[in-house]
Amino acid sequence: MSVLFRTSGTMQAPAFVLRRGGGGLGAVRMPATIAVIERPDGLVLVDAGWSRSQCAWPERDPGRAKTLFLGLDVKPEDAIASQLLSLGYSPGDVKHIVATHLHIDHIGGAADFPKATVHCAETEWAATWRRGRPSYDPRALDLPTVQRWSFTGPAALGFGASHDLFGDGTVLLLDARGHTEGSTAVAVKLAGEGWMVHAGDAAMFADDVRDDASKPPSLYMRALSWSIPAQRETYARLDAAEREHGARLVPAHDWDVYNALPHTREEAWPCAWTRVKKPKR
Repeated sequence: MSVLFRTSGTMQAPAFVLRRGGGGLGAVRMPATIAVIERPDGLVLVDAGWSRSQCAWPERDPGRAKTLFLGLDVKPEDAIASQLLSLGYSPGDVKHIVATHLHIDHIGGAADFPKATVHCAETEWAATWRRGRPSYDPRALDLPTVQRWSFTGPAALGFGASHDLFGDGTVLLLDARGHTEGSTAVAVKLAGEGWMVHAGDAAMFADDVRDDASKPPSLYMRALSWSIPAQRETYARLDAAEREHGARLVPAHDWDVYNALPHTREEAWPCAWTRVKKPKR
């Protein structure tokens, strides 16, 4: 039982749009990072990327204009449901999908797992109901099984509130609001004492967290963030998770971070529940 990472295609945008303080005239190619977590009772996905249909016919959905705007580059085999087959799993093995937030590039692939329970923050669900909000996928409201939570658990990993997804302390959902009202960081207990924290878009790039806090927000943040002050506070909490708690930070769209992650079952990071208890003497 372990955790590995895949990307559902890539996106691209100008650096001066995405990077805090501006980033020059070049383009930034971005993954859509999905965590595949193997637990004793099945698979958990953190985010789901684009669906099979979207990867096969992006000109239909999300449409030509949005495909061009996002610099979207997907192929039919990029859908996580297809990638699971190549990893030796079945889409039916997916029991849970945790949405860091309900933007289209993070939740579209949930359509390929109709028997899985999708988990999201109550505030994020409410935000999706407010029609006309940019980047939200209204089809998330039609998913067959959605479980919503509030962050009523204790402080954890530098965050003020949490939710223990399975009640065993191995997967903690952290209040990472800012990018959206209900943005969630997902902490997974690794074997030993460490954690992996999938930040979603609470931090798109590792530099968002590590840069000088006074650096101006990016044009993207200014256009789409629910609250820039809240997002700055979340950056500080992610920094604390990394520096003070030794967490391995996984932003959703950082290509350099993604390339250093395990992508196969052989490379996967072992998780806390993989530890085998020694027999009593």
